[in-house]
Amino acid sequence: KPLDMLASEDRCPKEADLGKWLGIAALGVLKGDVDNLGEIFRVGNKQPSFAKYASLSRQMNAFFAIWLPWHLARKHASVYTVFAGGDDFFLIGPWRSVQKLAADMQQEFRRYVAGNAEIHFSAGIATQKPGSPIHAVAELAEDALKAAKDHPGKNAITCFGETLSWSCWPTIESAHTRLGELRKEMKLSTGYVYGLLQFVEMRREEASKPEATIWRSRFQYRTRRFVVDKLRGLNDSERKQGFTQLVTDIAVKGIDELGSNYRIVLFNHLYQFRDR
Repeated sequence: KPLDMLASEDRCPKEADLGKWLGIAALGVLKGDVDNLGEIFRVGNKQPSFAKYASLSRQMNAFFAIWLPWHLARKHASVYTVFAGGDDFFLIGPWRSVQKLAADMQQEFRRYVAGNAEIHFSAGIATQKPGSPIHAVAELAEDALKAAKDHPGKNAITCFGETLSWSCWPTIESAHTRLGELRKEMKLSTGYVYGLLQFVEMRREEASKPEATIWRSRFQYRTRRFVVDKLRGLNDSERKQGFTQLVTDIAVKGIDELGSNYRIVLFNHLYQFRDR
């Protein structure tokens, strides 16, 4: 498939108008490699030998050269392999599918190494329009991978410029699912969701700018206005309940707890529901 077709794979039909589609047409470029590979070979065998080094090398390569192509054929047929083998990989496909694939790989690699906490990989994802030069997108993915490698302890992923440990990724996905549910239940507008980005940025600046802590008050004011103006068909009790739900799920469990990483949730949501 050409790149512009791959970029459209994650779009879905619009419920209100089946002739139109929701979601952006974009590519996800994923680069990653195993962390501290030299140390793994140096201290991984208490009684090293050529045969043990060769066996460890073959086992490491097998995950990326054998398991990964098998998994792609079964679960992610629209993700293409630029290269995969040894201890690293470079993949390209629909933007959201690439994120899901990266999470699958991390979980399966952890299982592959029998839960050994000292063996893991880091990854970087670049999301770009299909018309972008491949070499430029590859450089962005390489920069994202470098940011993940710079994370304390490594074992991290960088997406939309945010770096977080793999252990936090399930929380990001749960928050994304919850935001989608709130959009449907509360009829959240794209404008309302887009406006949340400013509060995420203010949350990021709290440590250096005490005045940024006002974001909580501004969030509550904006949310209360949204509930009053947009949910006119509800009674006072239902509006109060809706307001409390938004504050709890978005401000407290989302922006406050996840900090700047909540940008990933917002970008995924906005890109998923963009109608042009």
